[in-house]
Amino acid sequence: MTMSDDEAAREAAIRASFAGQADLCAELGSDFTGRVLRAFIAVAERESAFGAAVLSWPGRPDARNDALPLRVSAALHGLARSGRAPALGALYPPAPSPSEAALREALAAAIAADDEALVGWLAHAPQTNEVARSACLVLGLMQVSARTGLPVRLFEIGSSGGLNLLLDRYAYRFAGRRYGAAGTPLLLAPEWSGSDRVGREPIIVERLGCDLSPVDLLDPAARERLTAYVWPDQSERLARIEAALALATEAPPRVEKADAADFVSRRVRPRDGTATVLMHSIVWGYVPDAGREAITRHMEEVGAAATSEAPLAWIAFELDETLRPVLTLRLWPGGETTVLAHADPHVRRIDWRL
Repeated sequence: MTMSDDEAAREAAIRASFAGQADLCAELGSDFTGRVLRAFIAVAERESAFGAAVLSWPGRPDARNDALPLRVSAALHGLARSGRAPALGALYPPAPSPSEAALREALAAAIAADDEALVGWLAHAPQTNEVARSACLVLGLMQVSARTGLPVRLFEIGSSGGLNLLLDRYAYRFAGRRYGAAGTPLLLAPEWSGSDRVGREPIIVERLGCDLSPVDLLDPAARERLTAYVWPDQSERLARIEAALALATEAPPRVEKADAADFVSRRVRPRDGTATVLMHSIVWGYVPDAGREAITRHMEEVGAAATSEAPLAWIAFELDETLRPVLTLRLWPGGETTVLAHADPHVRRIDWRL
């Protein structure tokens, strides 16, 4: 069947998004993940349900929007981990890097064998729940604590399984000094550039997250799916999420099934004696325009009524217009926005700006 000009243009944009994401993966130290994406798009065809669903994707496939290549990467990683595609799994790390021909052949065979199951992965936005981002988010909380002197009520949108809601259960090393929980199995120690004026460790008295599809951390299948979103050739990231999942199963965080804008309007309001904090990381692009506008309007409206005894803070670790992640803090009374840090999406390095 001949494609229309619109269909051909859409498919070309989709293929370009895979090439762009593959380049980004390589820049972030994941050459294998980039090779998987390039091999997949080379063998993808519309005769398979999975290939057709990818090549006719109706939305915006790029990293700032639907992140289609990352949905595919997770689907294939999950299949490789499952044992249902042993030939594909045998090519994944820690195995030696395979040839391009072997990778394409294994991918084509795996897609043919698990076609419909793979399609199901495309319905979910990537839920990486990247634990390393806690290193940025906790710095935002440390600034809130330093500037307000109050304990924190913490609310997060796009929480996935809620691993970053547990950020005070992890340990950190910033500017040569250790912070956070004692005796924890998880230490986050990104490379550091900047001053040692990082703030004051937060005391969290309440925490709650939301997600359109919360991950039940007590469900082994859900934990496995969450792990599959981690790029397979980044062993440190895999070790981090496994350690965080082990901590979370001891006392799982609460994550509501809710729309982000509705959750913020219901939950995020200043309260005397505490600093009320909204936080999120690499999720803003997945919130519809109307939702972003509603959240911003709500925060500004309730922020206008905030006081020094009941302050409101908004911590965001999100992509700027150049697709570079930036950590910002907006604090009421006042509502001024402060750029706290720049980092890469996996927070291997933090450039502290204060």
